[in-house]
Amino acid sequence: MASRGGGSLGLLLWVLLLQPWRGGAQGGSLPPPPFPAPTSASSSGGDREGPGVSVGRAEGPSATPGPQEPDILSQLVELIPGCGQVIAKILGGKEAEEGKWPWQVSVRINEKHVCGGSLITQQWVLTAGHCILSRFRYSVKMGDRSVHREITSVVVPVRNIIIHPQLSVVGIIQKDLALLQLLYPVNFTMTIQPICIPQKTFRVEAGTTCWVTGWGRKEEYGGGLITAVLHEVDQDIIHHEKCNELIQKAMTTKRNIVLEGMLCGYKEAGKDSCQGDSGGPLVCELNATWVQVGIVSWGIGCGRKNYPGVYTEVSFYKDWVIGQLSQARSWDSAGFLPLLCLLLPLGVLVAP
Repeated sequence: MASRGGGSLGLLLWVLLLQPWRGGAQGGSLPPPPFPAPTSASSSGGDREGPGVSVGRAEGPSATPGPQEPDILSQLVELIPGCGQVIAKILGGKEAEEGKWPWQVSVRINEKHVCGGSLITQQWVLTAGHCILSRFRYSVKMGDRSVHREITSVVVPVRNIIIHPQLSVVGIIQKDLALLQLLYPVNFTMTIQPICIPQKTFRVEAGTTCWVTGWGRKEEYGGGLITAVLHEVDQDIIHHEKCNELIQKAMTTKRNIVLEGMLCGYKEAGKDSCQGDSGGPLVCELNATWVQVGIVSWGIGCGRKNYPGVYTEVSFYKDWVIGQLSQARSWDSAGFLPLLCLLLPLGVLVAP
């Protein structure tokens, strides 16, 4: 999470900080590692590197409910009962309280945090595609707000990795999402819960206040690359058309930068996600149920005035996500638990 801080207007994409680690993730699918690992690649195909682990590319405070909300809720489909629920009692604060964001996970390589992610079922995590690097073994840590492994932490090796086949990290980062299958399903607790995923037709109204969480750096320059405790930042939703105009104006360019399938968030200078937050969830509350609308993807600097953060729009890729989970279920029915916690049908999450 970024705090106030400026910097030159040079293009600083967070993914650049990951580049020194990018080894052999070019073209084709990713070779899977022995256990822990990070994020970003445009490969396809699928090698294997170690028993039971495969990494591959697939083919092919919150807003007040609005008047349309009761109709949306009446059409909710429960695939995992109770998704998007916060069980722990929470007080406010910039540092997230224990259990406030129970779907937040840390994607790790060799026990070190590289990206965020979100738990969507007992055995699947959603993250950014650019977080996935080849030749590493990944693990996922959940269950507490510390970035370090604690006695309360649950750490699970990653069994399979599926990156969107059209992920691009050259020029404009596009189709930036990936799915991580855990080696075994986790048990839900007060601090481990799944987040809800929206239907493709679901659209958050512009101006809705939502929240992004992560262990990323707190300012663009200076300070550490990660924070020890999970942080939270509120963001107002901006649709990709308007966001594109804002960034074009700020960069004095006519090139389309923010495209369909992307979503933006902006509150004020100094409030933003930043390096280390990539892959984490942007979530909105709908009548006491939390829904993931975005995945932290990229930005120009961190917390700069009039530069919104850019997210992968989850609803836009709902069909791809469901398709991959369904394929995995057919491949390994014994290891696959129910699909997504909730699917939100056609509707609009209305801002207050």
